[in-house]
Amino acid sequence: MTIPIEHLRAAGLGSQVEALSTAVAEYLDEEKTLDRVDSNVAVVSDPFGGRAALLEYAAELLDEQARRVSLSSIVTDEGTLPAIPSDCALILEDCHYVYRRCVGGFDVLESFLERLAMTNTLVVTSWNRYSWQYLSAVKRIDEAFPLTITLPPLSADQIEAVVEAHVDELPAFVDTGEAGRIKTVDVDRYPVSLPGGRTVDVPVLRPDLAWLASWSATGDDESIEAVVYEKLRRLSHGNPGIATSLWDRSVREGSDGPTVAPAYIDDPVTDCSVLSDEAAFLLWAVVAMESVEREQLTAMLDQDAIGTEIQTLANRGVVHADGTEVALEPAGLHPAVAELERRRLLW
Repeated sequence: MTIPIEHLRAAGLGSQVEALSTAVAEYLDEEKTLDRVDSNVAVVSDPFGGRAALLEYAAELLDEQARRVSLSSIVTDEGTLPAIPSDCALILEDCHYVYRRCVGGFDVLESFLERLAMTNTLVVTSWNRYSWQYLSAVKRIDEAFPLTITLPPLSADQIEAVVEAHVDELPAFVDTGEAGRIKTVDVDRYPVSLPGGRTVDVPVLRPDLAWLASWSATGDDESIEAVVYEKLRRLSHGNPGIATSLWDRSVREGSDGPTVAPAYIDDPVTDCSVLSDEAAFLLWAVVAMESVEREQLTAMLDQDAIGTEIQTLANRGVVHADGTEVALEPAGLHPAVAELERRRLLW
């Protein structure tokens, strides 16, 4: 799922776009009259959060003066890493594939960072945010990329701008008098320490603000639109790729044309709880990598009995699994993140 650069501009992320274009301009400046900021650039976002659009934009600006490589699976041999050219820039997508969270799993990453330190060539990279935070904590990779461009969560108004850029024509906004399938109460669990070094998770109820926003709709068109975009923001957590995915599945065709209502926008994933440590690590790997080959999951988990765990997550709509690959579903991201945070597995 790719968000075009025009959608990011429409959402008010022009400063991130301009930071990248400035770095490219400095590299292309033959006279080097511009103050050089940095030769290593990291573009960081959540899965589906728009980082691919920035790298596509960099490729357009650099044209033939860049080599572009997209990593699609975990790199286990540093010899397969692309060489950093001396006569042009390098655009390297999805660098979260250059490590594994296991013993010996950082060799390729360390080799890559050494190559970066030895070149002045412009290297534009993109990273999954959860991998980036983990690697910054344990390997300090952020120090190798002084220019880091992070795409933040969007507000409801920004989500509205993205949707309007995403569609040719908006549907009619209607009020069905219902909030839709969205929980009225969320249950948070907080660990409480017990004697003997043990902990227990205590459930704490809190009202679901998305439900409250929907419940308060008065029926005028402006209020209905505001509730639709607020529900999109809350369910997507401000992620533009997930928001447009939810929008596409929420618009309904009727006899009078397409319509959308607060009740049509719901959360397709209602349960992402996992019981075993193996299932939790599998979930972490899919969130941090976004797409992982089954063979590589088996190697990282050091056991073969993962088929049941994958099928359970697939049945809940968290992941999509085919014969060789397990990929994160857009709607599954934030339920998975909530479960991993509850287990303290995210940085």
